[in-house]
Amino acid sequence: MEISVKRNYGISIVFKAENVHVEEDIEQRIYSKTEDGKTDFSKPPKRDINTEILDQFAMVMDDLIDYRVEKYDSSSLIERLFEKLPDDELQKLLSKLNRDYEVEQDVS
Repeated sequence: MEISVKRNYGISIVFKAENVHVEEDIEQRIYSKTEDGKTDFSKPPKRDINTEILDQFAMVMDDLIDYRVEKYDSSSLIERLFEKLPDDELQKLLSKLNRDYEVEQDVS
C-alpha cells in the first residue's frame, strides 16, 4: 500500500494498493465574515488541512505506535508537531515532559 499527499488545485491524500486508487480532498476553505456575520466572498478563503482529517490520522498514528514492538525514531515528527502546538499547550506539555523525563545534567 502507498499513501501520499498530493498538492494540485488543493491538497489531497492518495491511497494506492493493487487495484485500488482513492484520492480524497483533505483541504478546508474558511471564508471570512463581514461585520454583520455574513460570509464575505469578496476575499479569498483561508485554505488549511481539515481538522477532522488530521485528527483521524493522529488516531491512526497513535494506534500504529501503540502496536509497534521495536523502538521507532519519531523525533523529526515530534519536532514538527511541537511547532504546530498552541503556545499555552506547548508550555503545559514542556512542563510535563520536564517532570516525567527529567535528566540530571552534569554541570562541570
